Amino acid sequence: MVYHQPMKLWAKLRQLLTRKMTEEDDPYSIVLLLRKPHIFTSDEIQSAGKQAFGISFDGNEDPMYFVVQDSWVTLVKAGKFVLNFLHAGTPYLGDQHEIARQLPREEQRNSWIAHTAWASLAVMNPRREIGKADAYATLANFALFLGDPNCIGIYIPGEQVMMPNDGTAEEGLRMLVRREMFR
Repeated sequence: MVYHQPMKLWAKLRQLLTRKMTEEDDPYSIVLLLRKPHIFTSDEIQSAGKQAFGISFDGNEDPMYFVVQDSWVTLVKAGKFVLNFLHAGTPYLGDQHEIARQLPREEQRNSWIAHTAWASLAVMNPRREIGKADAYATLANFALFLGDPNCIGIYIPGEQVMMPNDGTAEEGLRMLVRREMFR
C-alpha cells in the first residue's frame, strides 16, 4: 500500500472538518438503517468497492482507490471522491415513532420503527467540486453491496427520501447508480 496517501487523506479531512460549514457544505450522504448495530470492516468495504467499481480498494492496483480504518473512523478514497463512514448503535434522528409519523407510506413507517442502528456514507468533497448525480452514484454503488438482511431501509437525508428494503431500496440505489435521480 502507498502509505503517504492515507496521511494526505487525514490532512484533507482535518481541513474539511475545521472550516466553517454552511448549508451548501452539507455532504451528500446515504444512511443505511440497520436492524441491529454493525460496524462495516475494512474488508467489507473493500469487497463492496471491488464489486461496485471492479477495482481493488487496497491502494495497490490503483492508489486512488483505498480504505483507511482506524477504530471508529473509516475513510475511503474512490477515485476523485473522499468518503466517510459513520456507525451508530442508536436510532437515526432519535425517536423512531416520532419520525415515522412523518413518513407517507406504511412500509416506510414500519422500516423506520424497526431500525435500532445506522451506518452512513458521506462524500467529504465540497459540493462545488463534484456533481450531485456523480456523488450519489458513488455512494449508492457502495450501499448496494453493503446492504443485506440487516439493512431495513435506506434514507437519503439531503433529499428526504426513505426507501424500505422491500425491493424499493435496491431499485432506488440502482437508479442512483445509473444517475437517473437527483441530476
